[in-house]
Amino acid sequence: MDTAHHLIDLYGYWAVFIWTFIEGESVFIAAAALAAAGIMEPWKVIVAAAGGAFIGHLVFFAVGRWRGMQIIRAVPFLYKHYPKANKILDHYAHWSIFIFQYLYGTRLISAILFGCSSIDFKRFFFLQIINCLSWAFVIYLGGHLLGLAAIAIMDRFGVHGLVVTVVTITLLGVALYFKFAHHHVVRKLGDDDNGKTEG
Repeated sequence: MDTAHHLIDLYGYWAVFIWTFIEGESVFIAAAALAAAGIMEPWKVIVAAAGGAFIGHLVFFAVGRWRGMQIIRAVPFLYKHYPKANKILDHYAHWSIFIFQYLYGTRLISAILFGCSSIDFKRFFFLQIINCLSWAFVIYLGGHLLGLAAIAIMDRFGVHGLVVTVVTITLLGVALYFKFAHHHVVRKLGDDDNGKTEG
């Protein structure tokens, strides 16, 4: 256990920084849960996550300023999300900076798109400070609450109870997705593909 704590102290915050620099929240949420258990420092987790997201956005904004559309067309993952991100950017303008932060898969492409756009760097810089800090607090709160719930379940039902709970919630989520959302997603993807074909 001491070794695990030592490794978390050495690499945990860097893991949060790197993960949020690239895209995802999974490591950030896990770190927030660990902070709820007293294993990590809450303020360090928040700073690492906000800092990673902020630096990542600036780097990819610079990439967009450099030669964004060439890179988007050359990278399948970016090109796949380009139509959706571009539509949001056109519709919501600068407010989309805050919208993209909560849409998985669009953060990286959106930062490049902002680099391709006419938005002033100073404005982008300032809005990203607000965006990344507010996002970090919101996601941390969710992860912290999950951590407290996990601790309560373990105290009452043990590790096996926690595993059963996680598996049950996961299966329930998958079932609800296929029952209520899957056909909407498939139809939307089909509409996007038809639009590209017609274009």
